[in-house]
Amino acid sequence: MPAGPFETTLPDSSKDASTPEAPIAFGESLPARLRHLGLVLWVSLSLPIAGSVYYLFGGTALTAAMQQRFRLVEALITEATSLTVLSYVMSRQGRTWKGIGWKPEFADVPRALGLLIAASVATYLLLVPVQYSYRAYSGHFLVPKSFTSMFGFGISSLSIAFICLNPFFEELIVRAYTISEVMNLGGKRGLAVFVSVLVQISYHLYQGVEGVLALTVIFTAFSIYYVRTRRIVPVILAHLCLDLFALLRGNF
Repeated sequence: MPAGPFETTLPDSSKDASTPEAPIAFGESLPARLRHLGLVLWVSLSLPIAGSVYYLFGGTALTAAMQQRFRLVEALITEATSLTVLSYVMSRQGRTWKGIGWKPEFADVPRALGLLIAASVATYLLLVPVQYSYRAYSGHFLVPKSFTSMFGFGISSLSIAFICLNPFFEELIVRAYTISEVMNLGGKRGLAVFVSVLVQISYHLYQGVEGVLALTVIFTAFSIYYVRTRRIVPVILAHLCLDLFALLRGNF
């Protein structure tokens, strides 16, 4: 994986990257901290994971216009509620958004672009040999899974609102908070990255083999960037670009 975007931000944030967040206030016990982590993940991801498994095994979605709008409203409520729960839990623990990497700067835009390019190149380098190996074995390439039966929302005010909120929901909860909490609980960086990617992939299983492989590389790149820089804004922006591209390409 190209190291450019990972190295360029180290000089101004090496202290954050090498120093774990301060111990949580109020003397929380290990079980209490695990309960808080479990609460945030359950509220945020139980329905997305259930939906992912449903679509993985051939489930389809209702496609009438009113039903599509309701699904988007439901998703927006779920994600907004999840971020509210995260904010509440962090306030109870005496933590701040800055403590999990929310440090906006103008330089986050080129950082996000560099991260997006690095993740895309890494994905290409993995998928090309996988595709040709699969063709040598089966006689054909892996075919991207169609999302027609799952999405089909099209471009609307609701779909744009969802696309804009979703990167904050995923990256603040599954990346910044989860990785920070695993490390604060004594886990190494590698374990924190593994947990974050595993959790995030669990609600993207509906995308099929090729999609899961590609997303695993992308999510791993995002997680490595975060643990090395402790900055989440560039990751959110990179994720936003991916979601907007999917919307404009008609995959949403």
